[in-house]
Amino acid sequence: AQRDVGLRVPINYQTVPGVSLTAACFGENQFEHFAFKRCFSNLLAVGFRRFTVDTYWDPLRQVWSLCPVELPQANGASASASPVSSAPTSAATPTIVDFPSPDGPPILQVGNYNCTSLTTLDLLTGILEDFLDATSTTTGAALVLLSFNVHVASSIANPNADAPRLSQGQLPGQGKLLSDILRGNLSDELYKPTNLADDRANLNNSWYDVEWNNQPVHGYYEGLVDAEGHLYTNIGWPTEAYMEFKKLFRLVASYGSIDSQMGDYNTTADSGYIFPTGTLSNQISTSVDSDGSVTSGCLFDPSSTSITTPNASWAISTAPQLDLPATPDLSLLIPSITNLTRCGTSPFLNQTLANAPADRNPLPYAAFVHSTLWSFAPGEPLNATQNDDTNSVNRCVVMTKSQYPSRWRTTDCREPHRVACHDPSSPYAWHLSPSTSPYETAESLCSAPSRFSVPHTTLENAHLYSALAASSEDNVVYINLNSINTPDCWVEGRNSTCPYLASTDTDRTRIVVVPTVAAIIIFVLAALTFFVKCAANRRDNVRGRKRRLVDGWEYEGVPS
Repeated sequence: AQRDVGLRVPINYQTVPGVSLTAACFGENQFEHFAFKRCFSNLLAVGFRRFTVDTYWDPLRQVWSLCPVELPQANGASASASPVSSAPTSAATPTIVDFPSPDGPPILQVGNYNCTSLTTLDLLTGILEDFLDATSTTTGAALVLLSFNVHVASSIANPNADAPRLSQGQLPGQGKLLSDILRGNLSDELYKPTNLADDRANLNNSWYDVEWNNQPVHGYYEGLVDAEGHLYTNIGWPTEAYMEFKKLFRLVASYGSIDSQMGDYNTTADSGYIFPTGTLSNQISTSVDSDGSVTSGCLFDPSSTSITTPNASWAISTAPQLDLPATPDLSLLIPSITNLTRCGTSPFLNQTLANAPADRNPLPYAAFVHSTLWSFAPGEPLNATQNDDTNSVNRCVVMTKSQYPSRWRTTDCREPHRVACHDPSSPYAWHLSPSTSPYETAESLCSAPSRFSVPHTTLENAHLYSALAASSEDNVVYINLNSINTPDCWVEGRNSTCPYLASTDTDRTRIVVVPTVAAIIIFVLAALTFFVKCAANRRDNVRGRKRRLVDGWEYEGVPS
């Protein structure tokens, strides 16, 4: 639901929950492929959208692995692989213990790590491909960001020592590059640096070449004009509506850190597909008090309406250490994570929650994601009242001061309230109307150039709440969101229609991703109602995509 509010905002100004796969899936040094499939699938299903991936070049097997140590080539991909010798431990003859597996290759204990040969980057991209396919609907599509930390796998001869620096001949060559793995499963979904360069050069033929109701929100681009009269930008990014519904892109990849042992790796050969280090991240140093309040590093400044001061583009903040129960109450927000989000940063999780990886217990991870939501309050929106002749009860939305400050709840459209007025040229310029009105006539209360509107980002929401909090007379304010025409389908504008109604095309059994999205909508399913089929693997995929080694997982989830 929250995705839809920001569809027309550049992707670099959206806040999304992020996670380190090493912390969430491999905290116990167990690198088993079935466990990883469950873990990554669960993280996707509960709503994580930014992933940091530690990938290791294994020169012995010539593969990009998720296991930090080389594995013997004899392990292969068959459960019947020959047992490996278990000689006494030394730098030259490490102990390698072969644990038989009932389905797939055996688990190998190499030094401090337990790994299977199928725990590779190709496995990850296959799972992600299945997820993107399963969510290729107007209600399910969301953008995924991948950041790759590039390492060398430790030598099998000395697995607990630092990895050696590789010679040129040991490095990945053509066909084995990081970009080759991405292109193998995800080429159609990947938004590339070349796409960005072409789009930026002529906005009239790219981000503005969309239906009127998918036009980017004003105020986020510089508005530069070249000698030929074309609009262009040097630093802008596309909106999610453009990427997902016009171009059908779902993925952006970048480098994170690159170890010195991989210093001679040819990243230039990947530059057409993977963005350079730092492109998709702006690390914000924050301090959080014991009660969860942010004491430094908050990007929200009520006195500034500029989107560049402070700069919230791609802003990320690492979450503080969290002590969560194994079965958290999802209606109880984690204060520090909620407040980091309100401050305009994307909280990043770099720890194992409740002493369990996400394959064994996804609930604490769902609680983390739930706490990054900034729109509807927990338990909202309430279902529209049936048999309501006026189509008013629980069909409109207000921002509230009480219980969940700055969050939204449903209300009766006939109630008179002040309304949220927004200057379209300045994303953070919000004020309350001087008088009250029912929702039906609310639009008339905002004087030009301001318009009755709905916040599109967490910082826009924070600026509107700042105006509401400054008013001693009002506890709520209307925002321009309603489900008057179609129960539980939320749209901006009194006369807007729900774009998620079933198609009349009898050849379609579901609403697929299409090049148009009518209005900014929130089609709200229960907030973070999720659940992945964690006990059954997806049946064999007969599509036979190139480079596919292991089928992905089967998903049942709600887009965040």
